[in-house]
Amino acid sequence: MTYESAPSRCLGCGRGIVQPERGRRRRYCSRSCQARSYRSRRDAVRTAPPAPAPAPRRRRRPLTAVSIARAAVGLADRLGLDAVSTRRLATELGVATAALYRYYPDRDALLAAMAELVLADVPAPPESSDWRARLRHEARQEWELYRSHPWLLTVLARIRPPVGPALFEILERYLTALDRPGLPPRDLLAGYLAVSGLVQGLALLWSAEAVPRRSAEGRTGSAHADLAELLGPGSSPLMYRLFGGPDPPELDLDEVLDAGLDLLLDGLSSARPET
Repeated sequence: MTYESAPSRCLGCGRGIVQPERGRRRRYCSRSCQARSYRSRRDAVRTAPPAPAPAPRRRRRPLTAVSIARAAVGLADRLGLDAVSTRRLATELGVATAALYRYYPDRDALLAAMAELVLADVPAPPESSDWRARLRHEARQEWELYRSHPWLLTVLARIRPPVGPALFEILERYLTALDRPGLPPRDLLAGYLAVSGLVQGLALLWSAEAVPRRSAEGRTGSAHADLAELLGPGSSPLMYRLFGGPDPPELDLDEVLDAGLDLLLDGLSSARPET
C-alpha cells in the first residue's frame, strides 16, 4: 500500500480515511463531519474570554532645552558635576544620547544653561535699599546659591564664566550698587571681585569641609587639639589667642561672611561718598 492510499484519521470524528492515490488529501470523512468541526471551532472563538487590554503606554514628557538643563542640575546637585555626562543624562531622561546633542552640542553649552537656570531664580534686592544693603543682598544670595548648588562654584569662579542674561542681570546689579560718579572702571571691577571673591572663597572652604564634617561626626575637636599643641603664647600669641585656649571658637562661616562683608563695605564706603 502506498503512502497516498494509506488510511488516516478524520479531524472531526477520528474515523479512518482511505486517501486517494492522486489529488488532494482528505481531512474529513464527510462533508457533514467537516461542517460540524467548523461550527465547533467557531463557537469556541465566540465563547473565549477577551484578551486583556494592553497596558497604557506611559507618555514621555517632551524633550526641551529647559527639561534637559533641569535634569542636569538635579543630577549635579545629587552626585556632583563630574556625574553629569551625556550618557548618564540621557539615561535619566529615557532618551537616546544623540537626542541631547540637538539641544547642547557640547558640555560647555550645557553648563551655561545649567548656570542660567539656577541664576534666574535669584531675586533682586528691594529698590528702596541703599547701596550697602544691595551689595549685602547680592553677596548673601550668591552664598546661598553655592550652598544649595556646590557645583556652581566651579562653573562661575573663573575669569571667563559662561555668560547669559541671568548672569548679566546679577552682575549689573552688583556694579550698579558699587558705582559712583568718577569711579574708574578698574576700581568698579575690583570692588565687585572683592565682594564676590570673599563669597567664593568661603564657599570653597564650606564645600571642602562638607564631606569631612559628615564623615567625622563629632571628631572635629581633635583638629583644634592638635593645633593647640603646636602653639605657644610666646611664639604665636595671636594664633594662640584664637586656637590655643581650652575653648577655641567654632568657625561659623555664615558669621565670617557677615564680618567680612562689614569690613569690605566699610572700606568701600570710605572711597564712595554716601548719597
